Amino acid sequence: MTTFERESIEFQPVTVTLDGQPVNTAILALAIVPHGSRPTTFTAPTIINGKPGVMIQGLTPGVHKIWAKVTSNPETPILACGYITIT
Repeated sequence: MTTFERESIEFQPVTVTLDGQPVNTAILALAIVPHGSRPTTFTAPTIINGKPGVMIQGLTPGVHKIWAKVTSNPETPILACGYITIT
């Protein structure tokens, strides 16, 4: 689990694969929520050096979970991608 200081503004890459292949960022959305919560809003990933991810900024101290949503016809999987800790 990666730990960030609450004052940090930092890119956290997120790798999402389906059937062993990287997901096209055009159909990918991400969310960060406090541990134990479920995401209600997903946003387009931040892309840095061709890698999708999230910007860690303005989160309250504690454990947070990163989620991915892949919009694909006819399925829309929601995937748990891991945890980060804010101190």
